Parts: sequence; C-alpha cells; structure tokens
Amino acid sequence: MKRYTYLTILFAIVLAVACKQKTKDAAGNDTPEPPDTTEVKAIPAEQLISPGQSIGHIKLDGSADSIVQLLGRPDTGDAAMGSQLATWYADHDTAGYQTSIFSRRDMGGKDEPVSRIKKILVTSPWFKTAEYISTGNNLKDIGMYYTLKEGSSYKKNGQTIKTYTDIEKGISFEIDMQGKCVGILVHQPNSAADTYLNMH
Repeated sequence: MKRYTYLTILFAIVLAVACKQKTKDAAGNDTPEPPDTTEVKAIPAEQLISPGQSIGHIKLDGSADSIVQLLGRPDTGDAAMGSQLATWYADHDTAGYQTSIFSRRDMGGKDEPVSRIKKILVTSPWFKTAEYISTGNNLKDIGMYYTLKEGSSYKKNGQTIKTYTDIEKGISFEIDMQGKCVGILVHQPNSAADTYLNMH
C-alpha cells in the first residue's frame, strides 16, 4: 500500500515539474508561460455592466415590456410624449437599491409600438464592470479605467450628486460629496445629446 502512495506522490511531482517547464515554438525557441489569470474571476452575465450595451440581462434598445416580464411591475413610473421612466426598488423599499430604465418610442416610425430602452441606472454594488468597478468605488479608482468628463449635478437627501461621463464608452457615474460612486448609468456611446438624464 505504501508503494502505491509513494508512486502517486512521485507522479504528482513529475507532473508539476513538467507543467512548469517552458514550451518550445516551431523554431525551437522557448515561449513564455501564459499569464496566470486564475486570480480574477469573470463577472457573471447577470451582474455585468457593459458600457454602451447593457447591465445584467437588461440591454439597450431592448423592449421595455420585456423588462416588466423579467423584473415584475415597477414600483414607480412616469410617462409622457412617447418616453417612459420605470423604477424598481430592492424589496419594494424606496430606501433600498434601485434599478431605473428610461425608454422611448420612435413616434411616427415603423417601430412606434415598441418602447426601446435608452438608459439603464443601477445603485446596487452587486452589478460590476469587467474591471470590478461598482457603486462604492471612489472617483479616482473609476478614473483609472474611464476617461471622465464632469457633467450635470442634482440634489438628493440634501447632498449634491455630480455626474461623470465617458461619452465614447457610453457610461456615467454618479458621485457623492465624499467622492464615492452611488449610481452607474449605461447609455448609447458617442451620444452627446441627452447623454445624462436624472433618473431619480
């Protein structure tokens, strides 16, 4: 029995050493080992913030009606002149994290019956970009990955919230007076007109 144990250990050591050896290319030159990416795990699709595209399973230009099927009836909403704003709160508590969706109909167009999603806002840190940026990060951290331009501001609970936008990528960050991110908004990239909309 001991003999089999020693053989198993010896085999494991040989395998580990072989894995560490450099590989050769077609010309017989040493090729570098691939980088170790096991430390950083990919963000699951349902949590991923993709600038200019989506947040989780909610995609820009998707149908707003499909989101009602996904999230249920919104807790609050407003609609006027072909535009619609719908908001969901965690546990239906207005003090909880929010998800807001702004959608618009192409009035007079062939696609008029469908209200298309134009902007998505989340305040929960559960959602993250591929760089692991989420609400709770500070402006300096965010600026390492995004080219930000300061935009409009608004008041919430007596505090001024400023917005910083990477227009080319299609993402905005709401930053409180302590420099902390409190909301992330995804919108169409390179759209200077109506890039940011207060969705609170």
